[in-house]
Formats: sequence, C-alpha cells, structure tokens
Amino acid sequence: MLIFHPQYRAYYKQASIEHRRKILYSALLACVFMVIVIGGLILLMMQEKRSEEAYIQEKITQTQVKLTTDSLGILNKKPVRARVMLISIGDINLKEKQLMLYLGITLHYKPQQFINDPNFEVVNAVANNTKLVKQHHNPDGSLDALYLTRVQIEPYYLMPLYPTDVQLIALRLAAADMDSDYYIQVTDFQNYSPEIGDYALVKTGYVNQIESYPINFAESNTSYFNQFSRVYLIYDHQNILNYLKNIQYILLSLGLAICSLLLNTRKRGPYLERFGLISGAVFALASNIFQINASVKPISAFSVIDLISVFTAIVIISSFFTTLRSIKFADEDGYETAKSFDVTMFSVLATFSILFFILVYLVL
Repeated sequence: MLIFHPQYRAYYKQASIEHRRKILYSALLACVFMVIVIGGLILLMMQEKRSEEAYIQEKITQTQVKLTTDSLGILNKKPVRARVMLISIGDINLKEKQLMLYLGITLHYKPQQFINDPNFEVVNAVANNTKLVKQHHNPDGSLDALYLTRVQIEPYYLMPLYPTDVQLIALRLAAADMDSDYYIQVTDFQNYSPEIGDYALVKTGYVNQIESYPINFAESNTSYFNQFSRVYLIYDHQNILNYLKNIQYILLSLGLAICSLLLNTRKRGPYLERFGLISGAVFALASNIFQINASVKPISAFSVIDLISVFTAIVIISSFFTTLRSIKFADEDGYETAKSFDVTMFSVLATFSILFFILVYLVL
C-alpha cells in the first residue's frame, strides 16, 4: 500500500500535528462510512438471494396434500406415467420474452383402462408442433407412445441478481383434458441438450404435485384436486469472466475516480485534471448502466447492478470531496500535507472497493 511508502511517510511527518490529526480522523471516518455502506449493500443482496432461493425451492419441492374420501378430482383418476426428454433448448436471453424447447415425451399406459387415448399438454407453453412418432405394445398389454413436440415458454427470469443470477426453467405437464379420467405423472426426466451460452446447468429434476381449488358444491364448501407434473432445469450464471465483463465500465469508472487522487498537486492546474477524470468516471458509470439495460429487461426492484452502481457513485462522490479537501490542505499547510491526505484516501477507497467486489462475488 502507498501509505507504507517511505516518501509518503516523509510527507506525513512534514505536516503539522493538527493536520496529521485531521488526516487520521478523515481516514477513520471514511473507513467507518465504507463499512456501513458495504455492509448495507451486501445485506440487501443477501436478502434478495434468499428470496430467490425460497422461490426456487417452492417450485421444485414435493408438496403433500391430505386427501379425504369425499375429495373430488384426482381420486377418480388413473395415472399415466410419462418419461420426458429435453432434446434441445434455446439460449437464455434475459431480454427476450420467449424460450424455445424441443421435447420427447413417452406416455406409458394400458389402453383398455381408458375411454380415449391419453394425451398431454404443456400448460405453461405454446406447442408449435406435436406429433406421435412411435408406438410400442408391451407383452403385459401396456403401450408406450413417443411424442415429439416443440414448445415456446415465457420463463419467469430471476433478474435482480444479474450477472450472478440463477435461472429456473420449468415445464408444467398435465392431462390434455382436465375432465379426463387420467392424470399425467412424470417418472423420469433426461436432459440431452447441449450447454447454452454463459449459463452452466447445475441441476435437473421433476416433481409431481397436487393442487386444490376451493369450490362451493351443494351449498357446502369442498375442494377440487388436480395433479400436475413439473420438470425443471436450474442454470447458474456465476462465472468470474462473465462477472467482470458485465461490470467492466463500472471498474473503469472506479479506476478513474480513485486514481485521480494520485495526480500531482504542486500546482493548481492538476486539480482541473482531477475533476476531468472524475467526470469521465461518471460517464463510464452511465455507459455501464446503458450496457446492462441493453442486456436485460427493466425491473422495478433493485438489482445487484443497481446496488453496485450505487457503491460506485458513492466512491466517485468521495473522490470529488477528497479533491476539494485536498485543495484546502494545500492552501493551508502546503503540498506535503495535501499529498498525504490524497494517498491516505486513495488507499482507503481502493481497499474497500476491492473488498466490496470480492464480497459480492463470494456472497452471491
């Protein structure tokens, strides 16, 4: 660190005792302020992360519903077992509303148990092309029917944690006819799709759930139960190179603002150069905001990028006020005192900036 450099210590010793005390108090105040700022921002990020983790767990956790003998719906239906294969999936683009998937679904059932041949639908998708490609009759009288279907879904992207986000891609399968005498029960889910873009697949699975609808029947309250299946994929966007790529202009902004404090201040002219660098930092921060807006859809909640931008703005403002205070030190006690103050504040801001970005990556 520059504060341990012999030249800096020489400058510091040349300052008056009163100004040394002011430099020390300023550094301590800056440290306390940065700890509060970083702690508050990290807590907000962790709160958003816990919220998204709870949402994902809710969608992929098996629910238990107690059915009574007078329950309507599922008690009168027979299961049709389904094996799902994901053949391909489009790239995850947070700016796009739709995502294309190509599926293979095999239904296993005994035709004699049903009035009509069972069929399925992907409830949260629009099927562009579904066709029966193969049937196989088993010795026990059961039938395997293989369907290929291309569907488009509108995924609920979890964007507040971008670019360290985790995305849940889910498909909800149910019987094609809600009033039919069967329900779809997924027994296997296989993923054969290649890797997509910057996202790494971390988990796949399926869950069979029972949902209930309260209804009023014969002047009494009861519930209608229906079973559906959800197959899901969880993708992780956390990659150090991708993380740095999405905050490159923020890093440039911080570098300009913090390094401006190292400009020589023996003459008044370099202070104008400092203000020029700080202005450049503001434009670099604005450029990063425009870059992110071009990559993701706007959301009403505070995102990780918003909180990082807030931190960057605080550092830029701190550099600006440090420059103003340095001018006053130069006028009152000379160049050496001003230089000591600049190097001290540079060390504080640089240290806490590095710490902040490391914590963001590790926590999220």
